[in-house]
Amino acid sequence: MISQQVIDKIFDVAPIEEVVGEFVTLKRAGANYKGLCPFHDDKSPSMSVSPSKGIFKCFSCGEGGNIFQFIMQHEGLSYPLAIKFLAEKYNIEIEEGQIDVDELKEEARIKEGVYACLEFAKNHFYERINSSQDGKVIYKPYLTERGINQQTIDEFYIGLSGTQRDHILQEGIKNGYTSQQLYDAGLVKKINDDQGIIASNLRDTFLDRIVFPIFSVSGKVLGFGGRIIKKDTKAPKYLNSPETVVYEKRKELYGLSVCKQSIRKNDAVFLVEGYMDVVSLHQSGVDNVVAASGTAFTEEQARLIKRFTHHVTMLFDGDEAGVNASLKHIQTLLAADINVKVVLFPPEEDPDSFIQKRGSTAFHKYVSDTSKNFVELIQAVKLAKNPSDPIQKAEAARLVAENIAALPDPLKRAAFITETSNNLDIPERIIIAEVNKFRVNSRKQKDREERRVQHDNKSAISEGPPPGFEYQPDYKQSNPADLVDNKNYQEEELLKTLILHADKEFNENLTVAEFIFNEFEEEQIWPISNEFSQIFKDAYAHLKEHKVLNELYFIRNAKSSKIAAEVLSARHNLSKGWEDNYEKFVKSDQENYKSHVIDNLNYLKLKHIDLLMKENQEKLKIAESDEDIMVLQQIHDNLLKIRRKITDQSGTVIS
Repeated sequence: MISQQVIDKIFDVAPIEEVVGEFVTLKRAGANYKGLCPFHDDKSPSMSVSPSKGIFKCFSCGEGGNIFQFIMQHEGLSYPLAIKFLAEKYNIEIEEGQIDVDELKEEARIKEGVYACLEFAKNHFYERINSSQDGKVIYKPYLTERGINQQTIDEFYIGLSGTQRDHILQEGIKNGYTSQQLYDAGLVKKINDDQGIIASNLRDTFLDRIVFPIFSVSGKVLGFGGRIIKKDTKAPKYLNSPETVVYEKRKELYGLSVCKQSIRKNDAVFLVEGYMDVVSLHQSGVDNVVAASGTAFTEEQARLIKRFTHHVTMLFDGDEAGVNASLKHIQTLLAADINVKVVLFPPEEDPDSFIQKRGSTAFHKYVSDTSKNFVELIQAVKLAKNPSDPIQKAEAARLVAENIAALPDPLKRAAFITETSNNLDIPERIIIAEVNKFRVNSRKQKDREERRVQHDNKSAISEGPPPGFEYQPDYKQSNPADLVDNKNYQEEELLKTLILHADKEFNENLTVAEFIFNEFEEEQIWPISNEFSQIFKDAYAHLKEHKVLNELYFIRNAKSSKIAAEVLSARHNLSKGWEDNYEKFVKSDQENYKSHVIDNLNYLKLKHIDLLMKENQEKLKIAESDEDIMVLQQIHDNLLKIRRKITDQSGTVIS
């Protein structure tokens, strides 16, 4: 198990705004920061990050917690692996054996093996291009000829795959990786799909290719893109890693891990088609550039870009394929409320060749002079041959309207409708009608999709459990509390009060935490719910050992950090102006905390009494002797008296 000292050290050296800021562009908002939440399709910044408390909280989707919860959610890691992730990032040593394999879930263990395989392959490919005979004689000279220098090779970890069909397979096995791990990482594939994952039935995915590692935003290797340089082959020019447990093409952008700081600084990004475009532009000083990883541009990639900037300029070839690709991408970006410009390069040119031949100054001038918004682009493409052709003009207007309809901002829609009307000499009302038609159709399509999903879910429920499924209740027979309420609101409210006020004075002898735990002990009302009982027990153990309990403990504790983020992240406060100008005063939790403690304890006591009464009633049903019935009836009467006494004291109305 990873020691608490290691965890505390990570908390001390890893500011939450720095950790979250690696993945999301954060802007100051008073004492806190705000940014787009990466855990849902956030239209406006709804995630708050508090440096003073060390927590993040999204007020839209509800996600929250400390740095480890953020990394767990964002990277899909278990708690121990999230600790390891941040320890490596901040050069904090975790001794061998401190991560217990039994702590990791099966999926996390598989991911750990896959990440290790990919890291090994990245280093091995990189070494091959720099040290092997093939690398030095054939492949590195090719990169040099394309204008790629050693510094860029080093920065992007460009490498060379094997020239034998089982090169990385044998090297991986030699270095301690299994055939299954290499297969799960997408580094090898089956020769015969009908046979198993054994070395004799596997071959390398990448053969005779320059390989470009594809990194996550945080810098972990997820997969590879491979470019073949031989011309006398039928193999595809580019080949990409298959989808794996760590790599989903639609969610990643090549170059983002290297270029994200420049994208933030420039508040703009260039979107290109290929790996070489990214590498070449970056080397020439245009280092705010990314490419889709071997896939059509997706909503997830648009949202990923939006975390760092709202301004995208697409750089595409000027041929028909480049034009069609740019038109496909535009609508996806517009739907994400991203501002889009498009630059098409001259025939026989692409961003890579253009900047290599003419330099970065000419590149920037060309981009500035030729960039178009989507209205101008569609007009230029559709009306290139005959600007006055009414049929082509109508087609251009319809295509523009379809793209305008994707915009979520009504003001932007209105502005582009006016521009389209002026450019194409078509009345605004006609453009508006066409835009509305596309929006209605889009809404109908989404509704149909939602109904289909709901129908599929209902069908799955109505079909019942799969064969062999055996229902296992999540409670023990001896604990009727779990029968009563899956969500124990009394315990939850008391925990929130404890988090907010644990170290405050309750009376001259006790803090709030000491008073609450004394009540638990004396009244024997320890929380029993699956969700909260262990949090209370751990907090009590911490208090006994360290003689102090405060909000910092709950923020840093793995089990309580999410609820701590919830209660410590105040979304709205009463304006000071209300007090100054209107003499409106509202007592805060800080002033009422003692009464909150008493009220919550009383509600918890009532909850326990109700549970005891239900348990007693169950015993009454099966009591056999008159003596047992009398005893149980007396217990019921006593519990009822205690219940009335508590409700009289607290002013609670009961039925």
